Formats: sequence, structure tokens, C-alpha cells
Amino acid sequence: MVGIRLIIIMAIVGGFIAFLADKMGSKIGKKRMSVFGLRPKHTSILLTVLSGTIIAVLTISVMVASSQSARVALFGMDKLQKELKLLNEEKAVAGAELAQAKGKVVEQNKKISLLDAKIKEAEDANDAMEAKLAQLNNMYARAQSEVDSLTNSKQQLTSEVADLEKTTAQLRKGIVHMREGQLYYRAGEVVFAGVLRGGLKHEENEVQMNWLLQNANEAALQRLGVQHDEKLLQAIWINKSIVENAVAELDNSKTNKFFRIRTVANIFVGELAVCDIEMVDNNFVYPDGTLICSEKYKLQENETGYEGLIMDFLTKVNHTAVNAGVLPDPMTGKVGSMDAATVIEAANAMRHTNGSFILTAYARGDISTAGPVRVRLEVQPVNE
Repeated sequence: MVGIRLIIIMAIVGGFIAFLADKMGSKIGKKRMSVFGLRPKHTSILLTVLSGTIIAVLTISVMVASSQSARVALFGMDKLQKELKLLNEEKAVAGAELAQAKGKVVEQNKKISLLDAKIKEAEDANDAMEAKLAQLNNMYARAQSEVDSLTNSKQQLTSEVADLEKTTAQLRKGIVHMREGQLYYRAGEVVFAGVLRGGLKHEENEVQMNWLLQNANEAALQRLGVQHDEKLLQAIWINKSIVENAVAELDNSKTNKFFRIRTVANIFVGELAVCDIEMVDNNFVYPDGTLICSEKYKLQENETGYEGLIMDFLTKVNHTAVNAGVLPDPMTGKVGSMDAATVIEAANAMRHTNGSFILTAYARGDISTAGPVRVRLEVQPVNE
């Protein structure tokens, strides 16, 4: 907009000066005026040159007066060129510095990437150490718990030993009339046995276990021949943890179980009978009337040992019943006993045969793992 305005002003001023020069030239030509002693023709040429010079000067003056850019272009060009050169040099330096800075930025980014990788590695190592520390803390807590449990067990055992010593002293005092050193229980001998019901509540199972232990203690006192008052003397000792495990086993059982309280070592008079608890499922082995064993015999005329033959046969019955699942006595290996009347009756039946017969044993009543095995003997003659 400023340029257009400047062109218009210069055109008007140039036209006005040209108009004045033309008028002056016309007048000088008509009057044939002379300046500086020049001929009119030369005077006209001089005026024309002067008018053109004036136009140029006025044009430049108007431009300088009207435009800051024109003034700068006319009078500050060298300065501008120097400044431009300086700016170009500064630009080149700045470009070099920028390239150098970009290189440093790339290098710093690489270093940052390496640091990030190291930080990530350190964080992973820290996480692993924290996990290991947590594991160690858990192990320490478990170890501390075990130490506390062992400490409690030690205190409990110390208390039980003290009670055991106290009870032993009381037992010795109660049986001083008996000879010291007399063996009254062999190792592994059954003190008392009984069948306890399964599928009951914990409190009911504790009652059953107390019944078993009381009867075992009573059996031991009877074995010693000790008379006691209402306050029952203690003749047996079983570790509390063994009793608790037996109750827990009964808690988890839905069927009846056969329990036997057995001594763990030879017990002499004056000592507590230290015992263990043996338990097995009381399974149903033989229903009433079940054939247990059968054997065919053919005796010579001079053989008359019927009772011995019956005892041998009962040994086979005993072996068969043990294999079937009946629990034998640990001392004798037997699972039952035979009354004399049954033996005599079977022997008489054998005598009424010609020496050839089949001897058969049937279950007399239902028989379970706990036993005992009661049998009914039958003698069937064989005609040959």
C-alpha cells in the first residue's frame, strides 16, 4: 500500500516538474533567452537537463521522506550488508552449534536409554530381592512357629515327665507290698482292647477314648492286684500326642475302629506301663455260620490222638482267620480259644466214624477284625 502511494506521489511530482520545465522551455524558446551567455538552443538543453535532474532529486527526496525502507536502502545499505554478513556468519555458527547439540542430544538419548535399561535391570533385581526377602520372612515365620511349637512341646513333655515321676512315686507307694523287679507286662503285650464307634462328634470320640484309657488303667491295676479307693491310681502312661492322634483318627473315620493299648517295653512292678495305641478298621470278616476251614482225614486203626488232631486243625483255622483279616494276639498269635466241651464233643464224633471223616469249622456268631474267632465244629463221616 505504501509503495502504490509513493508511485502516485512521484508520478504527480514528476509530471508537475515536467510541466513547469516545458513551460519554461517554451518561454525561453519564444523569447530566445540566454543563460550564462549560452545560445538559446544550448540554454533550452541546459534547462531540460536541469529539470530532469530536479525531477530525479525530488523523486529521491520524496521517496526518502515518504519511506523508511527507501532511506535505509539509500543510506544504510553498507550497514545492512555488514549486518547481513554478520547474521549469516552467526547463522552458520548457530547451525554448527545446532548440529553439535543434536549430536549431543543423540548421545544423551543413548546414555538415557542405557540408564533406563540399567534402572529396569535394577528394578527387576530389586523385585527379585523383595520376593526372596518375602520368602525368607515366610521361612523365618514358619521356623519361629516351629520353635514356638517345640518350646511348647518341651514344656508339655517336661510337665508330663513331672507328672509321670509323681505318678510313679504314688504307684510305688500303692504296691510296696509286692516284690520289686517282678515282670508283669512283656513288650508289645495288649493291656486292653476295644471297638470304638466311628462317625461321631469330636466330644463323643473323646468320651470313647477316655473310656478306653480308663479300662486299660483298670486292667493294669487288676494285673498288679492293687486295691484302690475312689481316687483311681494311674498304672499306664501314654504320650498325649498319641492320644490326640488316635482321637483325630476316630474323628475322620466313618466306620468302627478296633483299638488296642499295648506296652512298648517290658514293664516291671513299681513302674508305669508306658504304652502305645494301635488302631485298625474293624471290618466284617465272617458272618454267622460261614465256612472257615474244612479238612478231610483218614486215620489208621491204631491212631487215637483225636484231641491232638483237633488242635492241629484249630491251628489251621487260626491261620486262615488271620489271613482273612482277623487281628491276632501279638503274644500268642491266636485269634480265639476253644472250650473243652467242644473239643470233647468233636473227639467223640470222630470215634464213631471208621477213621475217615471231614472236619469242618463254621463261624459261631458274626466275626470282625477285633475277633475273637468262635467256631462250631462238625464231623462228617466218609464211607469208603
